[in-house]
Amino acid sequence: MKHHILLVDDERDVLLVLEDLFTSRGYHVTTASDGTEALERLKNESPDLILSDYRMNEMDGITLLKETRDVCPDAIRILLTAHGDLKLAMQAINEASVYKFITKPWNNNDLALSVQRALEHYDLIVQQRAFAETLELMVDENTEEIERLRLALREMVSRIRSLLP
Repeated sequence: MKHHILLVDDERDVLLVLEDLFTSRGYHVTTASDGTEALERLKNESPDLILSDYRMNEMDGITLLKETRDVCPDAIRILLTAHGDLKLAMQAINEASVYKFITKPWNNNDLALSVQRALEHYDLIVQQRAFAETLELMVDENTEEIERLRLALREMVSRIRSLLP
């Protein structure tokens, strides 16, 4: 199954470059030109990864990515910025649960590798959740079986007691 990436940037040329970079690597890509459009897209889409620029009109990338946590909590969030400083990186990580902070200009190979690793992380999260759900089902089934056996044992003890003088 192809991974779905949502790209958000208010610079059309940047979006086109990123879209080409990731579609050429086999990803399903959708784009949004600002945070409002991205949030609107999330009403009908559930991307595995959201890659957003920091500086955009109306809504910055940290605000957008913070809001996406409620809509698609499992999506990996990456922030692109031309203004890389430690304070901004810490804010992105703490407020928006950003997985990675990448400065512009980026190297295409490095960016593609970062996205690939982020999506591998996403896959692990999904697998872990599926495993936990399966384990929970198994525990529930075993609990029901133990309860059934306990009741049968109680009934057997009752019959034995009724046979004793």
